[in-house]
Amino acid sequence: MNPVLDVKRYCERRLNTLGYPTAYENVSFTPPQDQLYLSTQFGTPRIDDPVYGDLYHREVIQFQVFVVDLKGIGTANAIAKAEQVRSLFYRGLTAIESSTRMSILKTPQIAGNSIVQGRLIV
Repeated sequence: MNPVLDVKRYCERRLNTLGYPTAYENVSFTPPQDQLYLSTQFGTPRIDDPVYGDLYHREVIQFQVFVVDLKGIGTANAIAKAEQVRSLFYRGLTAIESSTRMSILKTPQIAGNSIVQGRLIV
């Protein structure tokens, strides 16, 4: 059992329910040329060690999802898709994967947008 991998598995499976093509880290993926797709990044930037005993710690995990849309069509579509992603991982969501309990403690953020390699990224 690996709690970090349990959370990663859960997040990826939940994201797949939206049905968009998705690029996962270090997995072969050919981006569609004529449609939107998602790209993910998973990280564990720090561990939180509240005082609950020697064997307890809490992983702080970031699951970033980038909406990658076509350039030149505005931002409304990409922002709407980002809101769909955010609604999947709402603050207060609690789930169990294997024997790992996970909770989303903060409202997910939709950051700004930029153009990278001819695509809009939100």
